Amino acid sequence: MTNAPAHVPIRRILEQVTALPGVQPLRIFPLLLPMWAVRVRSVVQEAQPYEVFDRYLSRAIGRAGLRDVPGLAAFFAVEPALVERALGFLDTVGHLRRDGDALGLTEIGLSSVADGQRYVLKEDQQILYFDGFTGAALPKAHYAGAVWLDEPQLSLSGSTRFHPVASSGVFRMDTVVELARRADREKFNLPGALKSVEPLALGNSWLPAYVVACASGLLVYVKAIEGADPYLSKLVAPYLRDALAAEKAVDDVRVWREWLAGRGFRDVEPRRLPNRILRASLPVEAFPERMKWWQLGSFETRENTFLQLWCDDEPTRLRAVLVRAGSQVTRRGVRDVEGIERRLGELSKQLEVPTPGVESLRVHARAERDDVLNQMLENMTADR
Repeated sequence: MTNAPAHVPIRRILEQVTALPGVQPLRIFPLLLPMWAVRVRSVVQEAQPYEVFDRYLSRAIGRAGLRDVPGLAAFFAVEPALVERALGFLDTVGHLRRDGDALGLTEIGLSSVADGQRYVLKEDQQILYFDGFTGAALPKAHYAGAVWLDEPQLSLSGSTRFHPVASSGVFRMDTVVELARRADREKFNLPGALKSVEPLALGNSWLPAYVVACASGLLVYVKAIEGADPYLSKLVAPYLRDALAAEKAVDDVRVWREWLAGRGFRDVEPRRLPNRILRASLPVEAFPERMKWWQLGSFETRENTFLQLWCDDEPTRLRAVLVRAGSQVTRRGVRDVEGIERRLGELSKQLEVPTPGVESLRVHARAERDDVLNQMLENMTADR
């Protein structure tokens, strides 16, 4: 299996979903969404600043009607050789047209003179992505930071395994040309200054996604988009809703009773919260001897169901907030005071405790004799 440590852990997704007001998550599915990957050759018109002489030479040809080297040399009072060198460059960038000794400007040369900037044509190759359900172009926001797979295989640490979804049809290469003609093509990762595009090769690609089945519908999470992805959530709903609903029914209470018993918590009974989430309240002594601090308030997954690990003791949950926030500071997941305050607020909401301040985190670092965390906090507050 391909390892992609940069992808988002499944528990982080569940933390986000369960924080949404009014949402009742039921199951979570790590899936590989099918995509078409089309390699294209594109020609783009790029604007550059003119060299001074090139600009005036172009204007003399395009507007003053000077059509030969001797006339241009006399007009600018320079040697014909200098004019020839400049004309050679204009020819190289596609601005000059020659008919024997007669000179003229090409269409791009005339446009450059009219707009006062030198246009050049740049050829490039890139990959365009189209979804495997409708064949529609994927919005540009899904490109930066995305995880793309050439093979439908992916597993992450923690035994999260992604399962591929089959595409629903055949891709039409004409779709690329149609996209290039659209005025809003920049929204789909094609340059606005595009002059031409040529499809070169068609391949398959897969986009890792967490699809959360909720009482009100599906939510899709991908690495490139912050929070639930409204575009993909709407796109995949007609194709996945019935398939996911047809998945074998799972008695999640039984699943998690067995899981808890296997870890020595036979007397702990999962209880269902008003938002349908299962929560297991573990004794104080479970942390951090048998369970890690990061597990408190977070989620375990099994058979596409999930369980929130909890402790009814508020001081224990508050300590978990401080430990988890401190860990993010030392791992440089949080780099400034504002980031610490934001993370403390998020964790406090998740663990249902009053939000501690940065000073509380500093006191915690001293009590734990965590010199690294303490020094990092000192540096951050000094720079504020």
